[in-house]
Amino acid sequence: MLKVAVVGAGFMGTMHRNVYAQLKDAQVVAVVDGEEEKARKIASGAKVYTCMDDMLDKEKPDLVDICLPTYLHAEHVVKAAEAGAHVLCEKPMAMNLEEADRMIEAAERAGVFFMVAHCIRFWPEYVAFKEILDGGSLGGLRSLSLVRLSPTPTWSWEDWLMWASRSGSAALDLHIHDTDYVLYLFGTPKAVWSKGTWVGDGCVHIFTLYDYGDGPAVSAEGGWDMPPSYPFHMDFWATFEKGAVKMSSARQPTMTVYPAEGEPYPPELPKPDLRGVEAGGNISEMGGYFNEIKYFVECILEGRKPEVVTPQDARESLRVVLAEMESARKGEPVEL
Repeated sequence: MLKVAVVGAGFMGTMHRNVYAQLKDAQVVAVVDGEEEKARKIASGAKVYTCMDDMLDKEKPDLVDICLPTYLHAEHVVKAAEAGAHVLCEKPMAMNLEEADRMIEAAERAGVFFMVAHCIRFWPEYVAFKEILDGGSLGGLRSLSLVRLSPTPTWSWEDWLMWASRSGSAALDLHIHDTDYVLYLFGTPKAVWSKGTWVGDGCVHIFTLYDYGDGPAVSAEGGWDMPPSYPFHMDFWATFEKGAVKMSSARQPTMTVYPAEGEPYPPELPKPDLRGVEAGGNISEMGGYFNEIKYFVECILEGRKPEVVTPQDARESLRVVLAEMESARKGEPVEL
């Protein structure tokens, strides 16, 4: 049984806490948040702390799950690793590459597993698309376009998401989901060319072309400058030699395959592996969050390093998004 500590009791901390409640081989023994009342709301029998140092000293968890604002990631990941705990950290990995390197080095020195929670690599529709791409049933990929749009996130603790110095704004916090997925599919592009909408020093909406030379045309758009009444949605569409694929979280079924011959059909989405799972809870609503956390817990229990997303993968996604932001500032491509 893995002893788990969840650090940060906001939206993501609550979601992660709900996932652990479904896993037989993991038990949340502590919840940490600077606001004690927030931690108590999701504790469900776990001990409550307002200081991670105290928690590490008293509970000695096997796994620390960092669900804090991005600007706090490096400090807390390093502390958790130095205490001998495996670490799961919310995306994006860090604010800059120097912080990312500190986190990687701390985990390597301590000999613990470290994974950044890039949940789209585990999201059913995106997993299904990768299977279609790798399987070749529609022939070669010609183009892929991804979009992720949100109303302005005015709901965060102390408004941290609205401070570019704390969140990296939409380009880093939101858009990195799709950049990371692009890299998961195709590796690092030769260059990126981006345009952005800036509010103060924050890029609140970004459009990027990823240069893969003679490979497919790939683009991604991400922004959180939509009005409050606008519903969050994530979409992608792809053209192949022998068909097309469309996905939108705003419709049912969410994903449709359009073969060159025959009728359109919704592909069968991969179902979560329910081995070692407690009964109860709507796992389908947890999407990629359930899949990624169960995967990391299994890696720890089986003693195998995570491969779906490595610390180096997360660092590279951060590097590419920072290059996109540089391109958007300069108005010219940035080579990678």
